[in-house]
Amino acid sequence: MLSFSLDIVLNFRTTFVSTSGQVVYDARSICVHYVTTWLFVDLVAALPFDLLYAFNISVNFRVHLLKTVRLLRLLRLLQKLERYSQYSAVVLTLLMSMFALLAHWMACVWYYIGRKEIESLGSWDIG
Repeated sequence: MLSFSLDIVLNFRTTFVSTSGQVVYDARSICVHYVTTWLFVDLVAALPFDLLYAFNISVNFRVHLLKTVRLLRLLRLLQKLERYSQYSAVVLTLLMSMFALLAHWMACVWYYIGRKEIESLGSWDIG
């Protein structure tokens, strides 16, 4: 949570490239740009979801979906890596990362199917 909060504070001071291709240094323009683009995503990503489990608060499926908002922050990283796309090492690293992410999601689906089968031991309708 601390790193996400620090990232939010730093993004209010980080320059950006405008649509005309110029680097914007004006603090007010930077703040307005950040508030209108990534602030909401960063605020949701900075929520301490682990505290819900620490205090034994029951969570539903929507809370788990909110945790996936953190993945949207990868889009910002991909935008910055776009300028290095001519280097084959960067492209290979991105491809390997995408394969790892896809494998993780597939493992989550298999885990979910397994949990549902364990919960319904009396009836084998799912298998």
